[in-house]
Amino acid sequence: MVRAQQEDSESKRMASTKPITAPTKVMPWEEFYKTTDNANKLMNRVWYCIAATEKAIGDEKIFWEHWYWNENEESKDLAETKKNRPKKASNHTLTISATGKEVDYPIWPLKFTSDSMKMYPAIDLKCMVIAPIGLSMQPVVFPTEDSRTEFRVDYCKAMGKNMYFVFVLDPNISEDDKKKNFDLLEKENGVLREWFHQVQWEADYEIGSAGEPDINPK
Repeated sequence: MVRAQQEDSESKRMASTKPITAPTKVMPWEEFYKTTDNANKLMNRVWYCIAATEKAIGDEKIFWEHWYWNENEESKDLAETKKNRPKKASNHTLTISATGKEVDYPIWPLKFTSDSMKMYPAIDLKCMVIAPIGLSMQPVVFPTEDSRTEFRVDYCKAMGKNMYFVFVLDPNISEDDKKKNFDLLEKENGVLREWFHQVQWEADYEIGSAGEPDINPK
């Protein structure tokens, strides 16, 4: 509880008057796929969102995404992918707000080519689920060798709006490690900490307690 209150105060303190701009440096796709072993280190993992530039993120206390390859997709060669023949994966997201509202989202499709990563927000129409619009995601930084103390940061521009999301493999990342990562983001990528609102994760969060699989590399 104390940690959640501290992070809520930090989010309010960090509210910025400086406009959110595109990163000055991003990961080239060749580097991204080398670091992620052709995106395999994105998959079969639960990614915990700890901060984002959208204000509503600060109202959440749980936010996780489970990424995994679709059936028969893992063995496909990214070098041979094309826009109309991407490598396909899925994202299962769950959020719980500070007031207890739980949202278990429909599965979001993911599509990869050698020079792109797209996410398709799914819309539940009750009679069917559709995902008509793809968001082009740009990796900014990614943890090395499944590090639990480094950030994964994704950037996208949607409807003229610059947006960032910070994920980690362990939501119990220390404040010191957060500071190191945010300082590096500002220095290397031109991404300011004051743009972000933090998810209100409780101190010593128990992995798996919000229904996510406990699958991340130890």
